[in-house]
Amino acid sequence: MKTAFSALALGAMAATTLTAPATAQEAAPEAAMSPVSDAELENFIRAAATLKQVQESDQIAQENKQAAMVQVLQKAQMTPQRFNQIAAALETEADLQTRTQETIARLQAEAAG
Repeated sequence: MKTAFSALALGAMAATTLTAPATAQEAAPEAAMSPVSDAELENFIRAAATLKQVQESDQIAQENKQAAMVQVLQKAQMTPQRFNQIAAALETEADLQTRTQETIARLQAEAAG
């Protein structure tokens, strides 16, 4: 788990984007992004680590990876759209980047025991 969190610290989560079936919500213009709670950020980090594993897995057939990634997000209680919003915000929002690094460090410490 420590390795997965370390990979995230290097920006792996921002590189992970998901697609979902088109919805009416997607047709609407983007509204301002709602704040990311600490719990949501932790879910995002954990989901991003698992999504990276799914993407790199040789055990999951390529045609099944998208469905597996959607299941990961459902387990994290996050939509693909929200995951992508947070990933995009991480590219530009220094405060969110700092919070993410702090959360990753905390999760690594917890995983180490």
